[in-house]
Amino acid sequence: MQSASLEIRDYLAHQISSGKLCVNARLPSERELVEQFNSTRITVRDALSKLESEGLIYRSNRRGWFVTPSRLEYDPSSRVNFYMLAAQQNKEPATELISQRCIKGPAQARKVLQVTGSDKLIELKRLRSLDGRPVLYEVIYLPEARFSGIAKKHMEGSLTTLMQRDYDVEITHEDNRIKVSAVYDDVAEALSHINGAPCLGVERIRFEGDRVPVEYDQEFWVHSAIELRAFCSN
Repeated sequence: MQSASLEIRDYLAHQISSGKLCVNARLPSERELVEQFNSTRITVRDALSKLESEGLIYRSNRRGWFVTPSRLEYDPSSRVNFYMLAAQQNKEPATELISQRCIKGPAQARKVLQVTGSDKLIELKRLRSLDGRPVLYEVIYLPEARFSGIAKKHMEGSLTTLMQRDYDVEITHEDNRIKVSAVYDDVAEALSHINGAPCLGVERIRFEGDRVPVEYDQEFWVHSAIELRAFCSN
């Protein structure tokens, strides 16, 4: 016999697949679902967690649960920036600068960017959204010596465009490592996730010229917001 949480999960999944609950539609509240299925809050939450894990719904802090929109298709082998990628897929992008500081930085970032001695790193933490939904938390490190004065720049737009326009940086190579990860604490809260929720983690190194490293990123994508798609040719 099917469990009560699976029955609720299947009912809501059918409502979504049939179009009765459309993209970005708000689901009934937990209390309403408890009453509708004569169930318990624990059972309802288990059903909602199943749907979230499958990428069918997402939560918004203090607002409830919503039907997940189409995913952003992303080719990790391409160098199209976030704003261009969103525009190509008819999505509205936005970026919020959470923090910016000049620090010594973690050992891994210093090693990747070949920073030695007393040289500092610029650390940026940004939250990126699509159509008003937070989908990406990123931590970016830049060598301060290469980007003098960048702290005074507008950091909520395309960093690629800013680096090219103001610092004559042309990104020629990228090294992307992608794995299933998890989000915690400030990152989880910013993305409206619970501690330990799964995410798609991307570690990115960007190079200019003859493979000179100029940017080191750690990205945390909401797993239901992105779809990897690789285009290969013979």
